[in-house]
Amino acid sequence: MTMLIKHLRPLLLLLLAALTLTLQAQHVKFKVGGGLATHYGHDHAVGAYKIGMGYEWELGQHLSITPWLEVAGKGWKTPDAVVQVRDDAGEPVFDDETGEPLMGIMSRSTTANYLELPILLTGYLRLGPSRYLVLAGGPYVAWGVAGKSKVKGDQEQSGSRKLYYDEKTFDQPGAHRFDAGLQAFAGYQFQSGITVGIEADFGWAKCSAAGGRNLSSLLTLGYHF
Repeated sequence: MTMLIKHLRPLLLLLLAALTLTLQAQHVKFKVGGGLATHYGHDHAVGAYKIGMGYEWELGQHLSITPWLEVAGKGWKTPDAVVQVRDDAGEPVFDDETGEPLMGIMSRSTTANYLELPILLTGYLRLGPSRYLVLAGGPYVAWGVAGKSKVKGDQEQSGSRKLYYDEKTFDQPGAHRFDAGLQAFAGYQFQSGITVGIEADFGWAKCSAAGGRNLSSLLTLGYHF
């Protein structure tokens, strides 16, 4: 928790600085979204989601700042690997007829759920009466709270674990709970106050000692009061 507070400090100072500005109006905002998440590089995508609530302060007629509190579901799938089949003693297994080593496929799919805190600067371009093109961006920090890694075909294991086992994402050796990066959004706001758009998170912090940075893209539906 001390590490989380340390990383949150710059973001909190930015928020306090924003609050000292002349603020004209406030809106409570909600959003939900779904899409895909992965890591930069060769990992494959898995499903992603986001649920959030924000509080918007208007800095002018076409500009605002909004801190959000979000629950973000991210993850990634490691590319399948061809591995040599081994017995419980760790010895290679060979085909009785050909004498060739038996090969198998190992796969790993991981989900990672975060409590995410973005602060977004938002611009509104008026397209008609109470209709706007909305563009937003800003930093976020996040803390991993849950997740599961599912593994199939790991020949380093014994017994039934060779076929399948799972473990908590953030309890694995070298896993990092802290995440940080940039969030960007582009959308359209209707007269009703409903906003639809595309949102992306570009992670800068490594998810583990081995590397890997979060990347996600979602379609979102929002509403403000």
